[in-house]
Amino acid sequence: MMKKEFMWIAGIEDTFVTKTDRTSARSLDEYELTQHYSNWEGDLEIIADTGFKYVRYGIPWYTVNPEKGRFDFSWTDRVFDFMGERGLIPIVDFIHYGTPHWMDNGFLNSCFPDYMADYELEVLERYKKSIDLFTPMNEPFITQEFCGRLSLWPPYLSGDDGFVKLLIATAKGIMKSVSSIKRELPNKYALHVEASGIFFSAERELQEEVKKMNEMRYLTYDLIQGKVDAKHCLFDYLYKNGVSGEDLDWFTENRITVDGFGVNYYPQLSVFKVSKEKGKIRTTPFYGGTEYLEKLIVNYHERYGGPIFLTETSINGEPDHQILWWRESLKLVEDLIDRGIDLKGYTWFPAIDLINWDYRYGSEPVEKYLEPMGFVSLKMDPSRQFRRSTGELATVMRNDLRGEE
Repeated sequence: MMKKEFMWIAGIEDTFVTKTDRTSARSLDEYELTQHYSNWEGDLEIIADTGFKYVRYGIPWYTVNPEKGRFDFSWTDRVFDFMGERGLIPIVDFIHYGTPHWMDNGFLNSCFPDYMADYELEVLERYKKSIDLFTPMNEPFITQEFCGRLSLWPPYLSGDDGFVKLLIATAKGIMKSVSSIKRELPNKYALHVEASGIFFSAERELQEEVKKMNEMRYLTYDLIQGKVDAKHCLFDYLYKNGVSGEDLDWFTENRITVDGFGVNYYPQLSVFKVSKEKGKIRTTPFYGGTEYLEKLIVNYHERYGGPIFLTETSINGEPDHQILWWRESLKLVEDLIDRGIDLKGYTWFPAIDLINWDYRYGSEPVEKYLEPMGFVSLKMDPSRQFRRSTGELATVMRNDLRGEE
């Protein structure tokens, strides 16, 4: 049975990879692309009316901190004031993959961890009376993968060497941010959020590779808690890619306590079958359903204890498929709580349909990249405005959540 203090959370997709360059002339600002900047009040009204009390809400670092040392809170002041009026509780998402344009080399800037810590403390000092919950960095693994290994986003590194460089920079940023906030504002709650990935294979020769793939998804959590040493299963991988004993000593000496372990899971996107074809390892998406969500949460429970939060889940498809996933996933969460797992919150993410990240490298109109994953649907009208609407999914959610009050 879910307790009264269980956190029902909705999130608005807030990717901000906005620096354009010769690789991509398109800015990926989800608030701009979904026209949230001009519809934020109505979007938040719908979330509140649907029955969600908490909102995972991103701050666009590049506009709030447009120049080094200068901050502009004119927009966020209005947003957070309105949330307070509507009884919505923000979980502030500080970094969703991008950095301000003035920061040379982005995450690889030698001062990045300090800039990140300064920014996050500045925000929480300003909103100390209205914001108690924060996420220092959303899905650090995705930043490490897209910016470090795959060369898709700035600063466009590649391979294992690039991945590890981003890993070290982002982990240090998280640790310095949380440490500075806890020192000045000890009652603030850091809800960390990481992307899940579950890999499996029936091929015996691939088991070691599968184990490595799975372990990589826990690496940031292990590192920031000072759990990576010579006995860690990825120690050799890190050592081969430039991480020294002194580096690991720094992480151990400066380790932080994780207030909440957030894990993101999408049944269509988070599970992969691993195979080998013509000498190359291949991963194929596999619909994981609640079976693999259960495996994931139990793994987190056994590895870290808790508290654990499901910080993102949803399904792409027709309303009946979305409703089925809502009901199946809620039933699983209730069952896990009854089994004694310290599961504190559930998040439908995104609340509003989002724009696929392929937009950054594409050329089609923005509406061609719409992903119907929210309980608020978007449809482009002839005047080039996205019209918002709610349907069966929102009705079911409203009825279920009102019943929880």
